Amino acid sequence: MAFKKDLLLKLLLIINNRYTEDDLRDLITAMIEELLPVIKKNRGWHLYLSNYEPRDIAYLAVSNIFIRNSQGRFPVLERLFNWKTLEKFLSSSEEDFHRFLRNVLLRRLKQTYHYLSNEITPERNKIKREIIYALKKTPHFKIKKDKNNLRIIFQPQGQSTINYTDETDGLVHLCLENRLGGLQIPKFFSRLAEILERQTARLEIPLNSLYNLYVSVQKHYLMAEVASEFKPDFRYLVYDSNKNIQTLIKELKTYGNYQIEKYVRKRKIAPEEKERWMLAFQDLIKDWQDGGQEESFYNYLKRYLPNLSPEDYRQNKRKIFEYLVKSTREFLKEKLKNNHLSE
Repeated sequence: MAFKKDLLLKLLLIINNRYTEDDLRDLITAMIEELLPVIKKNRGWHLYLSNYEPRDIAYLAVSNIFIRNSQGRFPVLERLFNWKTLEKFLSSSEEDFHRFLRNVLLRRLKQTYHYLSNEITPERNKIKREIIYALKKTPHFKIKKDKNNLRIIFQPQGQSTINYTDETDGLVHLCLENRLGGLQIPKFFSRLAEILERQTARLEIPLNSLYNLYVSVQKHYLMAEVASEFKPDFRYLVYDSNKNIQTLIKELKTYGNYQIEKYVRKRKIAPEEKERWMLAFQDLIKDWQDGGQEESFYNYLKRYLPNLSPEDYRQNKRKIFEYLVKSTREFLKEKLKNNHLSE
């Protein structure tokens, strides 16, 4: 526990403006490491819809604590860990200080979860509305209001032999096994109704669980689809057909660079950052070629924009990078499809 006492001393040095950069770095690193196990254990479905890794979320939670004012001090840190509060921990147990530090960090993490939830809530609500509309048009599905929540019920015509009450009951596997991945919402639930009827399976789950089911199936499907496009045996097939994979990779890079230049012209990407965006994007394509994405989108950019904070990325750059990835994947799928048809 001596490490915790060391952190307390570093905090005192920082709020008294007598710290070194090593003190600051050690404190930030310790806070990040304190939050990581909690984030990995408790990530909700709303975070799976974003492209943040656990470490990114930890940085978001901690970053606002270390915002400097015009005097170079950290007002939020000094408010959370004021001198009088820390002084009492000098004579108390290290467990007491650790408990206090952890509670502060968990409150910041809760706020971060709230911000991330709000960030994607409009899209979640849109998908839920589409699901409800599709269920109303699909026979044997019923929507029941339970207090402020909606429950979705499917009752087969015959005597039910299986009862699904949660998306984790095997429903995700059932949907993937029956190739529901990639289907639009109306077709997805129409096919699901056929499968449940064939199994004589009853379903009764909250709307949120049905939403989780749809998102999870699409996520697994997309991951498998993208991965399959770069499996070694597929690459060998391309070579055997005299279609050089390096030509395809070059086309992907050219396409990505063209999209980045469009954002530069629109003043969405600073001209002086253009080359760095291109390098980050080329790293991602290389990882695709080598077997898959190695890290979060944020980390690809930060490698070439070392001063990029998680907050700046989330507010100003995330949507641009995600669109670049999405449009390039579509370009890639079209290329692979055309190559396959021409063989």
